[in-house]
Amino acid sequence: MLTCIEAGGSGAQTVRFPGEGEPLIANGVHCEPASTLLLAVPGIIDRGRVTASNLGWIAADPAAELGCPAPAALVMNDAEAAALGESVLRGGRDLVLLSVGTGVGGAVVVDGAVIGANLFGHAGGFSDRTCSCGGRGCLETVAAGWALPDPLSPDAAVAVAAALAQAVEREDLATPDLVVISGGLARRHPQLVKELARCLPRRSVEASLAPDGAKSAAAWGLAHAALEAGIARS
Repeated sequence: MLTCIEAGGSGAQTVRFPGEGEPLIANGVHCEPASTLLLAVPGIIDRGRVTASNLGWIAADPAAELGCPAPAALVMNDAEAAALGESVLRGGRDLVLLSVGTGVGGAVVVDGAVIGANLFGHAGGFSDRTCSCGGRGCLETVAAGWALPDPLSPDAAVAVAAALAQAVEREDLATPDLVVISGGLARRHPQLVKELARCLPRRSVEASLAPDGAKSAAAWGLAHAALEAGIARS
């Protein structure tokens, strides 16, 4: 069995892929010693260690931080895993992913591989506010859940979509026509899909294809990446 845990600023979720049958989704962290552990987490990943300002992690062992008894066989950035999962759920389509929740993440998938990750959220020039990362003017200061009122007003949704569109257009790697928006903020405010499509008229904009109840498509991306890497199910 593969146990895929996606952690973020608003909580964690576990998706188990048994040898047969449908994936099993459960909120929270559920580590099983007899299964292969795969993790999707925000932040910068370096040799399995994670630095994520939204979680307060600095060069942390993510499995230990989540209370898992054994290290993970694979650790991926959550937006990278979600982008790969969205591509898998669409039969391998090229796409740009915007993950909009507590923070903002992004990745680009071309020919079944992630060619750019850790995109968008900390690109500068969007405001004069200080970001949670310590920088100034990052996209997160105008488009992340931590920086926005809740609930999001219609005018605020328009402003968020405009900023997200600007970030996509400024990113050289963001060449695919399909743009997918996912994440907790996007789920709570589905009008962001319509507004982003209005701001990106030359592209196709879609909501996540993650199954009902799933935080994102990250688990499906993790499972695919594990298969490609030859990581065996326990």
